[in-house]
Amino acid sequence: MKIRNKTNQVWKWAAIMLILALGLAACTSATPTLAPTNTQAPTLAPTNTPTEVPTPMPAVTTVIQDFETNATPYDVYQAAASLATDVVFSGKQSLKSESTEGEWHTVGVNLSTEPVDLTPFAKLCFYVYDTTTANNGDAKNTVGVKLIDSTGASVERYTDNEGVGANFKTSLNQWTLMCMNLITFTGIDQTKVEKIEFTMFNPGVYYFDDITLLPAGEELAQPEPVAAAEVLTDLQTFEEDGTFYSDYQADVSLATDIVHGGASSLMATSASGEWHAFGAYPDPRPIDISKANKLCFWIYDTTANNDGKADNTVGVKLFDAAGTNEEVWTDSELAGTNPKTVQNEWTQMCINLAAYSTVDLTQIDKIQFALYWAGTYYIDDIQIVSGGAPQAKTTVVQDFEKPDTFYSDYQADVSLATDIVHGGASSLMATSASGEWHAFGAYPDPRPIDISKANKLCFWIYDTTANNDGKADNTVGVKLFDAAGTNEEVWTDSELAGTNPKTVQNEWTQMCINLAAYSTVDLTQIDKIQFALYWDGTYYIDDITLE
Repeated sequence: MKIRNKTNQVWKWAAIMLILALGLAACTSATPTLAPTNTQAPTLAPTNTPTEVPTPMPAVTTVIQDFETNATPYDVYQAAASLATDVVFSGKQSLKSESTEGEWHTVGVNLSTEPVDLTPFAKLCFYVYDTTTANNGDAKNTVGVKLIDSTGASVERYTDNEGVGANFKTSLNQWTLMCMNLITFTGIDQTKVEKIEFTMFNPGVYYFDDITLLPAGEELAQPEPVAAAEVLTDLQTFEEDGTFYSDYQADVSLATDIVHGGASSLMATSASGEWHAFGAYPDPRPIDISKANKLCFWIYDTTANNDGKADNTVGVKLFDAAGTNEEVWTDSELAGTNPKTVQNEWTQMCINLAAYSTVDLTQIDKIQFALYWAGTYYIDDIQIVSGGAPQAKTTVVQDFEKPDTFYSDYQADVSLATDIVHGGASSLMATSASGEWHAFGAYPDPRPIDISKANKLCFWIYDTTANNDGKADNTVGVKLFDAAGTNEEVWTDSELAGTNPKTVQNEWTQMCINLAAYSTVDLTQIDKIQFALYWDGTYYIDDITLE
């Protein structure tokens, strides 16, 4: 019995323990397990931002207005804008600006595709044709260029402003290329440019064509001058008495047996002696021939000198109304290229009027001819020629015929030389014995001199050096100093200088520099002209001139 009771107690305690265990388990499972607080934001996968590729510069030029289609010109100020077909650079149309009076004249045009993004480009270029006779008949104008964006904001720069790049001024009746650095057009949205306007100071007619954008490193060639049609004007045809005179050892009269044109010519006969001179009176008298390029005449030579070939040259002396006179011979360098006379044949000879520097060409009163050999000559149809190929007027700046016309600047000994000359009796000799870089110069005559109206500065150089494999083959730096001391150097092989040869050993070589290449010196007050060369040795300089 006791045993049975003990067993019951054991089971009773076991049951109690089981109940407690189950209750504890139930209490434990009723409390949820909290998720851990994520105090750190999850690491995001990096955004894959591609490296920005710069917009490539265009490989070719872009014409943004050629005035062939979609061109709408408009008037701005004191000028009428229109499309023209009579004067074009390319295609069939150009922009014409016409003004009759006043100062400052502006026309505008939309761009062919509006708006235009200029930012991939380095330069804006255009061609201009100037028919005005401003600046003593030379045109020589600058151009104002205004760019206007889609908001109406605008900026204007002139072709000779600092930073826009070097530009030639306009040339009379010639197409001129002008280019401007776009980086200087600030204050507008260059991604949305819609219009362009051109401003000129002097009244008259101008034409514009082919507005073009250039990428960095690209250039456009300056157009070649186009010869205008030649216009002939009779000065004397010897159809009447009283149109001629004798000056020295010549009998003169009208002849009807040998004529070039019309019914008569001038016959001049000299029986003996050397040198014979006779002349003609122009009609009207005096006459203005300053706008002409050449004076021409026909000559018939019956003489048998020079082994029976005649083969003569002629001296042509012009007298102005004040009596000042100047003689140029037909075989002189400045006169131009002429044949000599041919026995018993009419021969035409022409002299560049630019060769006459001292007479007043606006008041020519007499035209006189000089010949060396005795005999009979006929002259007929004296004319002036206007238009045609442009004629360069040459002015001597320094010919080194006097002392104190030169100086040494750096590592060069300078003196006048008489053994090697280009013209006259002497030249400038510069010798450097060693070292690199040598500089020496010349003083212009007069000093200072105004060269602002000229196109080029030219000089002749004779190089005796044997560098560059014995060929000499040097370029020259030409530095101009103005009266204030400001100076600027341009090398003969630079793009703005123009096309020049290099030196040739032991030969005279002419080099010329476009004066438009000098942008900082005062060309109205040039005080010194300095030459720089790299190699040591002996050089000769002669006949510095303006064209």
